[in-house]
Amino acid sequence: MSESEIFSQNPLWDEGGSLTGALEALFTAAGEVLDLARLRELTGLGDGALQQGIEKLQEQLQGARGLRLLEVGGGWRMATSPVYKEMVSRLVTTTRSGKLTPAQIEALAIIAYRQPVTITELNAIRGVTSSANQVKSLMERQLIVPAGRKPVVGRPMTYATTQAFLLHFGLKSLHDLPRLEDFGEGRLEAEALAALEPPMPEDGLFGDGAMITEPDLAAESGLDEEPAADLTPEDGPGPESSTSTEPAVPDESPEP
Repeated sequence: MSESEIFSQNPLWDEGGSLTGALEALFTAAGEVLDLARLRELTGLGDGALQQGIEKLQEQLQGARGLRLLEVGGGWRMATSPVYKEMVSRLVTTTRSGKLTPAQIEALAIIAYRQPVTITELNAIRGVTSSANQVKSLMERQLIVPAGRKPVVGRPMTYATTQAFLLHFGLKSLHDLPRLEDFGEGRLEAEALAALEPPMPEDGLFGDGAMITEPDLAAESGLDEEPAADLTPEDGPGPESSTSTEPAVPDESPEP
């Protein structure tokens, strides 16, 4: 089907433009995932035409091109090619608030592979006395959310990953997580998740923030990384809803 057959009215771009060019412009400018519903709204085109244009654009961006169009989290987003990763990393300015520390990666990985998970379960697997700070920071980044209370004594809150988690790691679904059997002994979840390369800085193609894994800068030192002592029987209630923009540190005491 030619582009002249696709349109029942004049396209929304100037003469000399094309469907693939229009899509490339939208994805590049957005710096975030665009799904078919949003693309229909922006272009006035149907799903068939858009799918055809997306496939053609993906073909054009193969080889030595600097960008890739990735299908992630129910839509598509533009990302830099891994071929140029080292060079691009010199350009992208990262801030402390935009990084995931090893402790956060470990907690997030366990939640991703074993969800829904309580904080007590997270503590036991990690071998630490408290994971509350990691849970709080991951909620602030919207990578995890409270996922309901576990029907056991104390009714602890459980946590699960979000669509933002899929977008950050370039996954279509949780089924695309690396297989744990492909890794050796040890804390396999953290190794598997750390092996994934986030395809895009957190703030989009032109943003300043990039969530990357690198050695902790002592921000999470202290009791959190000590061997686990006696664990509390159950986690406390997590923040099911809050008007605050900053999640509170989850309480690890049982619910009354």
